Parts: sequence; structure tokens; C-alpha cells
Amino acid sequence: MPLITIELSPGRTHEQKKEFMEQVTKLTSEVLKCSVDTIDVVFKEVSGNHWAHAGRFYSEPDK
Repeated sequence: MPLITIELSPGRTHEQKKEFMEQVTKLTSEVLKCSVDTIDVVFKEVSGNHWAHAGRFYSEPDK
């Protein structure tokens, strides 16, 4: 059973995540040769207060 976890910043609409999930599920089924009924997709939304890049939180303003 493939479990696919997608981590992203908040702000995408339900419709965007639904389309993405459908495409990821389809591609996973094709590449791994498994039924879509066995594929789970989890979205984890991580705020800028909990996500840093290059030593700076995304929530911090540019200097």
C-alpha cells in the first residue's frame, strides 16, 4: 500500500489539492503497477513559523 505524504505551505484551495491528489494517485498506480484502491495521499500543511530555508523562517520578513 503506497502512502504518499505531501508537505506544503498553507494557501492551496481544496480544488487544487484534489486535482494534485488525483494526478499523483494516477501516476503512482501506473508506475508502481498497483490499484488506486491501495494508494493513500496525506497533505501536511506547514506554516512559515515551522518551516525554514537557508537559516531563515519563511514567516520572517526579508531583510
